[in-house]
Amino acid sequence: MAKKVPQDIAFRLAQKAKDADKKIKAAEKKAQQAEKKAAAADKKIKAAEKKAKQAEKKAKEAAEKSEEVSEALDDDFDDIDFDELDDFDDFDDFDDEKGEDTTDDPGSVGESESQPTESEPRSTVEKEGDDDLDALMKEASASEESDVKVARANKLTQEGDFAGALEIWKELTANEGNDPANWRGLAAVLESRDADGDAEKARTARGHADRIETQAIAEATGRKMEDIIADLLDDGILNFSAGSDAKDQE
Repeated sequence: MAKKVPQDIAFRLAQKAKDADKKIKAAEKKAQQAEKKAAAADKKIKAAEKKAKQAEKKAKEAAEKSEEVSEALDDDFDDIDFDELDDFDDFDDFDDEKGEDTTDDPGSVGESESQPTESEPRSTVEKEGDDDLDALMKEASASEESDVKVARANKLTQEGDFAGALEIWKELTANEGNDPANWRGLAAVLESRDADGDAEKARTARGHADRIETQAIAEATGRKMEDIIADLLDDGILNFSAGSDAKDQE
């Protein structure tokens, strides 16, 4: 009779056989995967070799074209007649002569002299334009009413612009010299400025204003100017208190 294998040992052997089968299958699977990877690698290698061949072919074609271009340039260079190029030296001589002529051209000199420089004085046209503008400004100022000019002169005096105020009072005394108020206004500006000689000029202007006023009164009343002056100096009022025609002397 055959010897029986214990059950537990038989079970272990069967289990080991199954494990061995699993390992064999796993190994076969890995082998298949490795084969696939090797096949993919072979494809990549073949593709790389193909690209390398194509690049090498293009490089050869480029080298051939370069040689063709170089040969063509050499042929063209050999065809050039350098003796003919020497004729262009004549044009250089022509340019030199032309340059000398332009330096002596009176027209060019005239143009350069006609250009004004910043250091030169203003042209006559510009000066005439300024004169016209000044005339227009004077005309505009003359069109103002006398009371407007007086107000503007007083404002300039208050602001300390004595030169501007004097210009207005000079214009008023020149155009309306018979108005004593204009002479007194001129005197007031001179007294406010108080420069050398202004006090004497102010007294002269006020004296002239008094004479104009006295003469106007004399013409209106028929009195003599010396009588009017004496009457005013007496008490400051025209009341016949002094002078040859004073009432107490009648």
